[in-house]
Amino acid sequence: MKDLPYDERPYEKLMTKGAEALSDTELLAIIIKTGFNGRNAMDLARNLLNDKDMGLGIKGLSSAGIQQMMKHKGIGKVKAIQIKASLELANRLNSIKKCRLKLTNPEQIAKLMMPKSKGLNKEICWILCFDVRMNLISESVISVGTLDSSIVHPRDIFTEVIKSCAHSFIVVHNHPSGDVSPSENDILLTKRLKKAGVLLGMELRDHLIISELNYFSFLAKSML
Repeated sequence: MKDLPYDERPYEKLMTKGAEALSDTELLAIIIKTGFNGRNAMDLARNLLNDKDMGLGIKGLSSAGIQQMMKHKGIGKVKAIQIKASLELANRLNSIKKCRLKLTNPEQIAKLMMPKSKGLNKEICWILCFDVRMNLISESVISVGTLDSSIVHPRDIFTEVIKSCAHSFIVVHNHPSGDVSPSENDILLTKRLKKAGVLLGMELRDHLIISELNYFSFLAKSML
């Protein structure tokens, strides 16, 4: 990145202006450190964030796997692992901050989660875990599917609930098409989770389907 003006180089800019002054591309370039074959770290960072197959931006990158990142020339195994580790630290810090949230109705959940669906071209399934007072304990991605389907297994969901020592949980997934109407599979999954939750003593509070502009709540529609 030595070809950039001194005060625009990510390292120097962070030192003089603070991390909050840097763009996503600049912050990622610092993690990447070095370029490849005539391309500097900024170029590599920009390519990763613009990869439509992984999902655009930091949100898409955070859901990408190591092998997906390594498809980009200049991103080897070590760099991909460093990026993944950095994003996971950010996710964990975000989860800690959200532990203070008390969420009691579908509208609050939708307001929290709908922005996460922006720019996504794949179905993503999240699980929100709560304590007995409905304070948010954790938020995590359970699965990444395709354009019109999300491969979710109840086992994966309850594994996360147990790991979080949660009293109850809410499942959220997006529909990239923008149509938040539940599919037959969505309805079936909700019924299975509700039934299993009763047996395990872990209550399914709601299942939300979201888009950038709208949401569907099984609880609000009396379908739980």
